[in-house]
Amino acid sequence: MHNQNWDDLRYALAVRKHGSLNAAAGALGVTHATVLRRVAALEDRFGCVIFQKHPSGYTALPEARAILSAMESVEEAVLSVERAIVGANRSPAGQVRIASTDSLCQLVLPQILTEISRLYPDLELTLLSGNSHHDLSRLTADIAVRPSIKLEEGLVSERAGTLSFGVFDDGSPNRKWMRLDGALSRSLPAKWLAEHVSADEMTNGADSFLVLQQMAASGAGKAFLPSFIGNADPRLHRSSEIDPGIDVPLWVATLDEIARTPRFAIVQRALVERLSIALPG
Repeated sequence: MHNQNWDDLRYALAVRKHGSLNAAAGALGVTHATVLRRVAALEDRFGCVIFQKHPSGYTALPEARAILSAMESVEEAVLSVERAIVGANRSPAGQVRIASTDSLCQLVLPQILTEISRLYPDLELTLLSGNSHHDLSRLTADIAVRPSIKLEEGLVSERAGTLSFGVFDDGSPNRKWMRLDGALSRSLPAKWLAEHVSADEMTNGADSFLVLQQMAASGAGKAFLPSFIGNADPRLHRSSEIDPGIDVPLWVATLDEIARTPRFAIVQRALVERLSIALPG
């Protein structure tokens, strides 16, 4: 399939998945106008309308569902070929993209990647920082360093340590709890808050533990933080009265189809070894 045609399919499928041009643009890393233009080009080429626009977003027209289903089959076939090509590369050199949370990317992984680069100078390492999970099956990243109770099927993973959590504030009395928003709303600390803290005890929040750290240090309220963040900040006090006992396994994972590719296997093993020292559990 011509690359341009395949790209147009990707844009249409992203709109279907995310329900709006803006959300699809964010997922694809392009502008709203680009998504609009590429979907329009696809509809012109097929001579049909695929989506109906509503105030709340885009939905697929009933008569276009068979087209989108066929597109999904094409997408899976193309991704399968791409994964096979990546997995067949036996060179221990080249690019390795490592996706992890913003806090691990800023505070833990940079030093580890520097050490790996010294040992394997032919590797090109890239850190992808963010609290939303990368879909490794779509090859948006090669390796994920991810705190999770359980990982999805199709991944080859090894436990590399533990993220423990505590409650931190600036030492002021009677502080309200700060919310865990965005991707953090699905975390174990967020579940604990939902079960133990009422709505009137909550205040402002954030979708990043690094941001919550700064908010807590400014006196905004009590925050759940990974211990490696809160304990290292002299501005913060760890609560001795509230110990939720939350520990989350930290995994280093890659896709099964590329796990034996030398450069990924090298980096995965090196990450496990060094993270187990930095964040033992």
